[in-house]
Amino acid sequence: MAGHERYRLLDELRGVAALAVLVFHIGTRGGGPLILPNGFLAVDFFFMLSGFVIAEAYEARLASGMSFNAFAARRLVRMAPVAVLGALAGGAYLVARAFAAPARSDPLAEVLGANLLNLLLLPKLWHGRATGWEMFPANGPLWSLFFEIAINFVWAAFLAGRSTKVLCGLVAVSAGLLVVLGLRFGTLDIGWEAVSLAGGAARVGFGFGSGLLLHRVRHNLPRMGRPSAIMVLAALVYFLALPLPVLGWQLLVVLVCMPAVLMVAVAAGQEQVLPGGALLGRLSYPVYGIHVPVLALAAGVLKYAGGGAGGNWAALLLAPLLLLAAWAVLVWFDEPARAWLARHVLVGADSPAGTARPRRTGFLRRFRAAT
Repeated sequence: MAGHERYRLLDELRGVAALAVLVFHIGTRGGGPLILPNGFLAVDFFFMLSGFVIAEAYEARLASGMSFNAFAARRLVRMAPVAVLGALAGGAYLVARAFAAPARSDPLAEVLGANLLNLLLLPKLWHGRATGWEMFPANGPLWSLFFEIAINFVWAAFLAGRSTKVLCGLVAVSAGLLVVLGLRFGTLDIGWEAVSLAGGAARVGFGFGSGLLLHRVRHNLPRMGRPSAIMVLAALVYFLALPLPVLGWQLLVVLVCMPAVLMVAVAAGQEQVLPGGALLGRLSYPVYGIHVPVLALAAGVLKYAGGGAGGNWAALLLAPLLLLAAWAVLVWFDEPARAWLARHVLVGADSPAGTARPRRTGFLRRFRAAT
């Protein structure tokens, strides 16, 4: 079976994970019920998935002579448009709040400074009156994209082609650091604040490294069928939805359960389970990149309208609206912007695969086309 057809299930899992983060933030930021109390752990699954698909898409190309600069350019072209759009939208909201409710905002100069850093995918490292130690107040999820880009660059520059023992060392050290920092903070919901910066490094190091290791052993896995595919989809949702917001459960999910989910998903990767799952996978990055600014705006509107109390089930209606907004961003902004950047930035990139953009058929073909 051709490589681009073997991992269609990963597309669906990526979409489900993005939807889980959205539902989690509807509960924590949008006034809705917290039906996925551990939904933030979907980010760790994103890191694992990224390690696998980045290795699949680029390890051989880097070994064949693709330069670091060409790799870095392709990753930035893939990630920058949505990240910049989300930072602009969230930054505009913060500026508006600074004028409308200055008592509940950071000083305008600090807002503008943080917005500029976030627009460049760089973190705010000072304490704000309203934003605290949050590194990306313009758009919270950018913290994981910051670490994603960093680990991508570290891998391409130093780890691609290294021995499996080296990768095992990275995963083991990251796992140990994750346990230590989890005990210190009492949760794995770390990495998005400057005071837990090392937690972000530990989460991405373990997740991305686990994906790289799984890629090394992918050919030794048995081929699994549709029942296994259904099982891992259900398991991923179960792990995020079980109301055990305690550190021990979070560590078990991240260190054991999610790597197992990804391993079975790779073995059953050729299966398709969800109707529209491929589309949901395509929408995953726009959903992740824009949902928090939209939720902030919605929460502000509800507050001024006299609503916005937590536990409002009607807030879940924001989910389909955000999916529709993500589709509009994908079709009318993200894909055209990446196509333009590919023509003007990636021309002459020294990749053996060239710069042609294949049709959108299959997870890895779409992934390569986007990168």
